[in-house]
Amino acid sequence: MSSQRPLAGLFLFAWLAVVGGAAAHGCAASKGEDATPRRDSSVGGDAEPEDTGAPLADGELPPEDSSVPGTDSATPADTLASDTGGAATDSGVGATDGAVDSKPPPVSVLQIAPADTVLTLVGGTAKRTFAAKLVAPDGTTTDLTSKTAFSIVDGTLGSFAGATFTATKAGKSTIQATTPGYAASTPITVTGPSVIIGPGATADAPTKFGGTVDSTASPSFVYPANGTLVPPNMNVFEFHFLPGAGNTLFELSFTSASVDTKVYFGCTAVGSGCVYTPDATVWKLVAEGGRGGDPVSYKLRGVNAASPGKVGVSATRAMSFGLEDIVGGIYYWNAKIGATMRYEFGVSGKAGETYMNAASAGATTCVGCHVLSRPGHRIAVGLDIPAPSPYKVYDVASKGLIFSAGTAFGGGSNFFSFSPDETKVLTSNGIGIGYRNAVTGAVITDPLVAAGTMPDWSPDGSRAVYAKPQTPPPCIGFCGAAGVEKASLQVMPFDGTKWGASTTLVPYSGQNNYYPAYSPDGAWVIFNRSPSDLGSYDAKDAEVWVVASSGGTPIKLTTGSTGGDSWPKWTAAMQAYKSGGLVWVTFSSRRAYGLRLAAGSTAQIWMTAFDPAKAKAGADPSYPAFWLPFQDGSSGNHIAQWVTKVDRKPCKESSECPFQACIDGFCKPMK
Repeated sequence: MSSQRPLAGLFLFAWLAVVGGAAAHGCAASKGEDATPRRDSSVGGDAEPEDTGAPLADGELPPEDSSVPGTDSATPADTLASDTGGAATDSGVGATDGAVDSKPPPVSVLQIAPADTVLTLVGGTAKRTFAAKLVAPDGTTTDLTSKTAFSIVDGTLGSFAGATFTATKAGKSTIQATTPGYAASTPITVTGPSVIIGPGATADAPTKFGGTVDSTASPSFVYPANGTLVPPNMNVFEFHFLPGAGNTLFELSFTSASVDTKVYFGCTAVGSGCVYTPDATVWKLVAEGGRGGDPVSYKLRGVNAASPGKVGVSATRAMSFGLEDIVGGIYYWNAKIGATMRYEFGVSGKAGETYMNAASAGATTCVGCHVLSRPGHRIAVGLDIPAPSPYKVYDVASKGLIFSAGTAFGGGSNFFSFSPDETKVLTSNGIGIGYRNAVTGAVITDPLVAAGTMPDWSPDGSRAVYAKPQTPPPCIGFCGAAGVEKASLQVMPFDGTKWGASTTLVPYSGQNNYYPAYSPDGAWVIFNRSPSDLGSYDAKDAEVWVVASSGGTPIKLTTGSTGGDSWPKWTAAMQAYKSGGLVWVTFSSRRAYGLRLAAGSTAQIWMTAFDPAKAKAGADPSYPAFWLPFQDGSSGNHIAQWVTKVDRKPCKESSECPFQACIDGFCKPMK
């Protein structure tokens, strides 16, 4: 959820007294985006464990409080058994004492990327470079491409030189990969140039584009932006365009060194223009052909199907495709229904699934302010009233409650960050930062930081970054604030036992800096900046910036962030791409989404590609952003949280999975 301007505790207390707890609509719905009120008689919240420590200045921190039983020796949650057969342990909810799991321990598997490849012969040849990666049970990967031998079963289709396959003949076969101890295979299809007759077009559509070019009838693209880079496994992607005078039939051509596809279709009207959505066949031809390669050019031609004498031709645009699929999942907040949503790439259908709502969390109006642990086994969710709210920590797969803290009258938090091993958690009420045991909920140190908020724990566990206001909001009575003003970014080191003194990563220089987050490799910190020095709540001028986690000059994501872009988050894993790497960034924005949403509408989740090599060179590392298609366009959507692997409830039959189906032993959405 979006944060709000810091509010004095006394003001909040007075507000609560006036409106009453039952009338508090919130979870910090963005302006004009109220969560749907819900009632549940089970509302409650455990009182926060007693904190006997006095407030400490930044960096003046004692070691962890060993007086709390189990605080220092908590077992990491959901520890997976090793490949050599070590016993699995689970400190979460639902374990049965003395139970023995008869299933064999999970093992690592070799995967070929890309899988199920489709290549198009252009000029008689097509090339594809493959990668081999070892995927561990927890979803982490190791690149074994240089140690892997690749081959194709039907050698008449082409041959390998290292990891690069050159196709010379159309047909179907199987790619094989072997490395000591592991083997994998995946289908490959090689095709010639493709002509697809789509919705609204007849079989003779290709014959209607032989007329002369008419510049007054040119169609024009509205979305996506020229130069967009997208993941190759997007389930749905739209092209928005204005049709041009008199045009009713269209030819969309995609061309590159490995793509030669033409699609014919009519106009699916949206607003003043048309929208075309490639089906699975078209998307596979284009995305697989362009996967990890040079940009794919695309151009639109239009004619009047009834009298196709003249042809309108658009300007040519280009789009690129990542080398690797996005894997894992995204959790985000839907303001309209006040629920935490979830979407798993490669598993979910065309829309996100409701993961947790007010009823399932025992809230009155909504759940929001969610944060996932990096491994994805734990989630913290805020309940009902923001600034700050009572909260609960759950096991993601079982939705079993681990602990809860705070009430409507204090002790809550609206910002969280788990340690990489999920045994500790940083919490913030918007004024200071607390430190808790994430298994028992017991306080270790509170406040850990007297003036700071929005913490993010680094992937290696060695430090945390947070926003620090120049002047902390007053804390009187009900202590809390939902946002920050005039903030710098600070980094606090952690040696595994105690926290050290904070140092400045990004100084305050008349521009508010907030919502910091570490990249998956820990090399970068992305954050919001308000050039007009607005508070963090719904800042109309919010921009996305990045800085090296070791320090340096911040860089604006100029291409990807055009303003009004809030709460940036990284996807869960770095990816290979061409000669370097790639990672994706999401944020919420009220920018226009082509023909479907005008600028200033409900906040939506957008994604941009991030090139670390460009950032290292001090250049803008971003690409044009694109809209993520699984979200509800009529609702504000916020706080995209990414995990490498979605934890799902194990099952034996679908009756164990409300509103879902038991697939491959786990509860999954019905497509």
